[in-house]
Amino acid sequence: MVGTDLAKPLGLEPVPDTAALKRYTRAKQAVARGVRRLKRLYAESGDTRCSEACQDLIVRLAEDRFTLAVLGQFKRGKSSLINAVIGRDLLPTGVLPLTSAITVLRYGPQERLVVHREGFTFPEEAPVWRLAEYVTEKGNPANRKKVKEACLELPLAFLRRGLEFVDTPGVGSAIEANTATTYAFLPRCDAVLFVTSVDTPLTKIEIDFLGRIREHVRKVFFVVNKTDLLEDGERDDVLRFVVKTLSGLTGQEASRVFPISCRRGLAAKIACDAGAYTASGLKGLEEALAAFLSREKAATFLVSILDGALRLMAEESGGQVCDDNAEGPLATVKKRLRQLRAEALEGAPPQDEPVAPPADSAPTQVLPESAPAAIQEIDLVRDLQTRGCPVCQCAGRAVTDFFVHWQYALSSDETAQNAFAAEGGFCPLHAWQLVALSSPHGISTGWPRLVEHLASQVSRAAHLPATGRVLPNVPRGRDCRACRLLREAEKTYIPRLADFVQSGEGRRAYARSQGVCLRHLALLVEATGSEDAVQFLLAEAARHFEEAAEDMQDFATKWEALRRTLHNRDEEDAYLRAVVHLVGEKRVCAPWDTDGYI
Repeated sequence: MVGTDLAKPLGLEPVPDTAALKRYTRAKQAVARGVRRLKRLYAESGDTRCSEACQDLIVRLAEDRFTLAVLGQFKRGKSSLINAVIGRDLLPTGVLPLTSAITVLRYGPQERLVVHREGFTFPEEAPVWRLAEYVTEKGNPANRKKVKEACLELPLAFLRRGLEFVDTPGVGSAIEANTATTYAFLPRCDAVLFVTSVDTPLTKIEIDFLGRIREHVRKVFFVVNKTDLLEDGERDDVLRFVVKTLSGLTGQEASRVFPISCRRGLAAKIACDAGAYTASGLKGLEEALAAFLSREKAATFLVSILDGALRLMAEESGGQVCDDNAEGPLATVKKRLRQLRAEALEGAPPQDEPVAPPADSAPTQVLPESAPAAIQEIDLVRDLQTRGCPVCQCAGRAVTDFFVHWQYALSSDETAQNAFAAEGGFCPLHAWQLVALSSPHGISTGWPRLVEHLASQVSRAAHLPATGRVLPNVPRGRDCRACRLLREAEKTYIPRLADFVQSGEGRRAYARSQGVCLRHLALLVEATGSEDAVQFLLAEAARHFEEAAEDMQDFATKWEALRRTLHNRDEEDAYLRAVVHLVGEKRVCAPWDTDGYI
């Protein structure tokens, strides 16, 4: 029994293939990274046009839609072919040139027509039967209604997995705007059904148009329509001519040419006549489409995206970027995109870029690990005026500055992402601090390489014997890049402060300050060579703790007595000063020595 859905007569029920799905997902993500990198390079150079073109490619990847367009000269039966495939007389057909705007068939749970028009912010929704009012010359002459595209949403299973079936205006008619509309649509095509007919097969206009199509599309199915107009002998002669001509033009095999009668195929589907359905030639075309959509669509879609990116680079640079000997960021991106394209064509899983960065490279947007500006620009007199710990404050400035640069680098710098993955990320404390400074998009862009790297390590561990199995873990303090930065800040700051308190000026400034926290007091005492200076530091620490305890109790008493207006500044922040001097500032409070976990 022949159904009205492409999926039903051909048995296209989805068969789970998790391995294939994983390969496609990985490949798509690799392509997205490459296009995103290209977009960033164009944005940084101020090339808005190319940056926006890359954004369009990213949108196509995100939507994961595959555009199968029906193209050809006017009056070849393009709309009739779509009607035959969907098994419904839905798109308008007739003797005169009809289609004047792009018509897109895509999946929707209910039938509806959504019309996108130039100058309108929101699309217009209309009943399906009004389609002719928007896409035909009679209903919309010369596209006076400024229709960009009319979208038919239909509950057809073969459209469900992201397929867009597109009807286009024919080229070569007296209506030049229709030809221009079709040519402008070519970059959006992922695969094409090229329709000619037996009455005037492969005219000069069609051959020229086919050349333009092949500049944008790799996968082309050739349909010879209206076979019912000729007797068997005449039809065979026409088909031999078409096959020979196309073989000379494209190198395509004869099996890629499908002789059909759209009129008879549609009638057969409506009547559920299996024999007539086969005889019309529609069955052979639909079986080829079904095989393509189930096996090759993913690779063709990704190749189409990559071709768009590579074509954009070639157009923008006058072809120079195609030089394999070229160097620089754009050349690096080009090589990666070409590698991904070759892998997609071969059906091979994408080869990951090396996680570990080259030995002579460093994340270009990240502060160096040692001696950042926040550490070098030390002003002890200024720092001792803080209400907290001056050492913590210096280290906090350094790590905050580091995180600001690091979160930007992770979202835009491949080398930083590789370094982050190779090192296993940061310790738990600094991982969460980085998350607090980042956006969901920034994390989703910068962390996948790390997560993928951990996944591969866990996968390898699953195949090892228990005695040799080592599971990955997040870095501890000694391995965390941010922790190393904090230790560098301490090593730089503590000796400077120890020297400062040896002088009279330094002791006076320190006595006016809040002192340092307990952790840094121990380091400061160890770095101070004078016993007199040590006695001074310890006495000051004891005084500060006593005063903080008094201020906290006074604050509590006035609060309970409803005399809150009597609070002074020391009483109001005493609890914070006490906590800081007990355990250090929140930004830098890391368990470096013990690497303890709760």
